[in-house]
Amino acid sequence: MKVKTHIILSLVLSLVLYSCNPDGDNKNSCFAFLNGTDNDITLELYSYNAGRSITEIGNYGISGVGLLTNFCKSSRRALGPVSVIRMDSIVVKFDNNRKLTFLSDVAQGSPDLLYNTDDYQRDGTSLNFSYTFTEEDYNNAVRF
Repeated sequence: MKVKTHIILSLVLSLVLYSCNPDGDNKNSCFAFLNGTDNDITLELYSYNAGRSITEIGNYGISGVGLLTNFCKSSRRALGPVSVIRMDSIVVKFDNNRKLTFLSDVAQGSPDLLYNTDDYQRDGTSLNFSYTFTEEDYNNAVRF
């Protein structure tokens, strides 16, 4: 029994030491949102806090082509957009009369566009990702 306990403790200690590598360099994961249209765009990011309350993370706007906003977070591993921004839903408004809504938890079981790193353009091999809203996004937006 002592040998078995010693082996288990050794394994646990090895895992702890492996996961707490003080020499590991932090990586900066960044996600940017860009307006690639001539339209006014407002980007609204929300967190539902496990259904308890709705918190607006931020509201960002730009008229015409340019950077809406970007978020970065430092970690020892590469992070996805939800880990960096901590968002549950995204509302994109074009000219304050058309909108797109993206949800992290949908009935089909997989999140909408913008919740996976694969949905973004990557800057080479860096951890810098961007999403550009285009005329196609505008055309897919619904009137409100």
